[in-house]
Amino acid sequence: MNTTLQSGSLWTPESLAAGGFDERIFPDGTVRPSWQLVSDQLAALGPEEMLDRSASIEQFIRENGITFHADQSQGAVPSDEDEETANRPWQLSVIPFVMGSAEWNVLSDGLVQRTHLLERILVDLLGEQRLIREGVVPGELFWANPVFSRAYHGLEGTPQKLHVTATDLVRGVDGLWRVTGDRTRAPSGLGYLLENRIVMGRVLPKLIRRSNTRRLASFFESLREHLQSLAPQDRSNPRVALLAPPSGSYREFEDTYLARYLGLTLVRGSDLAIRGGCLHVKTLGGLLPIQVLWRHISDRRCDPLELDPASNQGVAGLLRCVRHGRVAVVNAIGSVLAQTPGLMPYLEQANQFFFGGSLQLPSLKSYWLGDPQQRAYVLDHLDSLVLRSAYTVSSQEPIDTTRLSQQERAEFLQRIEADPGQFLAQERLAYSSTPVWIGGQVKPQRVALRNFQLIRGDRVEVLPGALARVGNDEMELSRSPVSGQRTLDCWVTSDVPLGKHKSLLPSGRNAIKLRRIGDELPSRVAEHLYWLGRYVERAEGISRLMRTTLSRLSGEETTEMAAELPRLTYALASLGQIEPGYAVDSFVAGLPNLDQVLPASVLDPEQPRGLIRTMQSVMHNATAVRDRLSNDAYRILRRAFRELNQPASASGRAVSEGMGYGEAIERVGTLIVDLLAFAGVTSEGFVRTHSWQFLELGRRIERADQTCDLLLTMLCPATENGKAICEAALEITDSLMTYRSRYLNLVRLAPVVDLIVTDDTNPRSVLYQLDRISDVIEKLPAVEGPVRLDAIERIVLDMQYQVKLADPYQLCQTSDDGTLEQLGKLLRGIAGRLPELSDAISAHYLIHTAATQQLTGTGR
Repeated sequence: MNTTLQSGSLWTPESLAAGGFDERIFPDGTVRPSWQLVSDQLAALGPEEMLDRSASIEQFIRENGITFHADQSQGAVPSDEDEETANRPWQLSVIPFVMGSAEWNVLSDGLVQRTHLLERILVDLLGEQRLIREGVVPGELFWANPVFSRAYHGLEGTPQKLHVTATDLVRGVDGLWRVTGDRTRAPSGLGYLLENRIVMGRVLPKLIRRSNTRRLASFFESLREHLQSLAPQDRSNPRVALLAPPSGSYREFEDTYLARYLGLTLVRGSDLAIRGGCLHVKTLGGLLPIQVLWRHISDRRCDPLELDPASNQGVAGLLRCVRHGRVAVVNAIGSVLAQTPGLMPYLEQANQFFFGGSLQLPSLKSYWLGDPQQRAYVLDHLDSLVLRSAYTVSSQEPIDTTRLSQQERAEFLQRIEADPGQFLAQERLAYSSTPVWIGGQVKPQRVALRNFQLIRGDRVEVLPGALARVGNDEMELSRSPVSGQRTLDCWVTSDVPLGKHKSLLPSGRNAIKLRRIGDELPSRVAEHLYWLGRYVERAEGISRLMRTTLSRLSGEETTEMAAELPRLTYALASLGQIEPGYAVDSFVAGLPNLDQVLPASVLDPEQPRGLIRTMQSVMHNATAVRDRLSNDAYRILRRAFRELNQPASASGRAVSEGMGYGEAIERVGTLIVDLLAFAGVTSEGFVRTHSWQFLELGRRIERADQTCDLLLTMLCPATENGKAICEAALEITDSLMTYRSRYLNLVRLAPVVDLIVTDDTNPRSVLYQLDRISDVIEKLPAVEGPVRLDAIERIVLDMQYQVKLADPYQLCQTSDDGTLEQLGKLLRGIAGRLPELSDAISAHYLIHTAATQQLTGTGR
């Protein structure tokens, strides 16, 4: 029977591994000492409490947007050559992976030795190449390697090549740990490991303390100190940047998380420039030097001038900058060679060559098919091995020949015969099992670890823990740590209390210059913040118009009696929420009734300008600048997007009928509240730097544009029942309460126009938006550009001048055809100049976001 909530017990025979090494218990069924306390405490919680805490983990992950990226459709996972993938939620089990200190110390010693070896190998491959010249490692393994480049050789920079490495480990039936792969380029998973610990610290805080689990903060403090120490100059407070791949990369969340936690500047290739032989980040205030670059992009994509000319992820001239010692790059460009899978069969010989001893932590038995003797062995034992790429860390599962059809097997053997050097064979190993909480019960699953090491000169620091992954079988775990398996927090426990906790807060020994505002805002970030402001405001405007229209459709009056409904329909068509034909009287008869179309359009992802697509744009821009937003602000947007996208409930209707009036009104109303909460958090929590200014610019320009468009549609045409239309316009612009406090229930056109257009005290009026835009533009940095700053100011002043001089009574005078011609002329003038203002701002401040031009070579 399964371990379920009804059983009342946590540890049952079904929670144990069916065979192989069990991490929690000995073969005789007794619990291992390192697991005893954790096992007892979890059992004391009981299944019901475990279920609650597991739900808390899921809620925390969901609210904080802890995600990773992987391509589900093809079963592929990210690799050095494949960095853009789909977004998926992170998974964390409430049961940790536990290891005692004594066992950990032995494992740590092996990791230290292996890390020293990889550093020595890389220094040799990028320098003297003794391993190749003296036949320890075959040169063909590198000359035929597609990731190898001559530009890596002799690239001086700092003497140390490796700084942060990772080691993938599994435990066999015999209880011994073996290495399945090394990561020396830019190992992923460090941020997720840290986040796992933070989440578990909230869910099981007492248990972590009682078990004397080693803390992780000291490792990250050492990492930050080490990065700063690499600066060629100004080591007291250097600018350290984390170079991330473009938005949409599989490591987007992790890069943002690490940059925020360590206090690094998050940059992308478009943010960087080489000037005077030095690396700089392009900001609104000019170029600022970067002393240390922690790169998380592929080696070949670092410099389009000397490496891949089609790359837009790095910066032209970076290699030359490194050669001259102007910037320190972590890990060294070319470090990808040390993680070549085909190198694994030769690591034991390399260790003998350099250090004269055996590896304490051996690799999984591996065979490179480019060697005739190793190839002959593999072909004779093909069904007892799995095969993978020998040159790159592949994004595909290893090839298991026992799962191939006869034809597939023959084709695969032909591939081996044609180019044997591209394949590496590894032994099959039955991985150890660990208990995992899945779906309300404990199940045994196979486990693999990814450990992280920091090299500081002659010393190697091993992070006291690991990113533990679990899966149903070994093939599932043979893929990347971000391929979709559930993860566990790895606890290294001790029998004695831990020492004093080490914080990431720096000491106060070094004086630092006090500052109030800075210009360190890359143009790319400014652009995302600007459009974040615009899309958030657009989503709120759409929601308010939707809510007002839906409430009229669901009211007591018929659609023929509601005089404001045609105007609301025109406004919806103008905003792209319904078919444009609804705004043309002669077309309406051939279209479905609006009361059938409008509720469904709330959740219609096919509408290019619809609410769902607008909120997708909100999340795209928010994710791109996540390191600039507070956790609260980002969580609000995540929640708003998630709740808006919930499937419509049937509520007594057939699901095919879509969303009803009540649910649609509730859905857009909830979104409005969330967006107002975001506006409040950014207003009260955003320091008035350039980040806030561009967010504010986007909001104010979009609100002015939306208001002009709404009034042109609602008020300017001829009208028979002005009261209902005016009240609808006031409701959409969130000004109805203010109007009634001033004029009670007496509705007249002039005070309505005054409140929404010319009243500089109403945060929703057109003039108020223009005044705020003017205030923000005055604070932006004045730098030379293709458009002079006074031209931008001139556009704003011209709009302010027109609105301030306008007389609300004259604006409300009707022309011969009954329309408000003067009001329409004013609003069309403002609406026409707002795009001109937006283009001028983009040309002046956001010019660096243009597409990168290829410098050399032929694009793919």
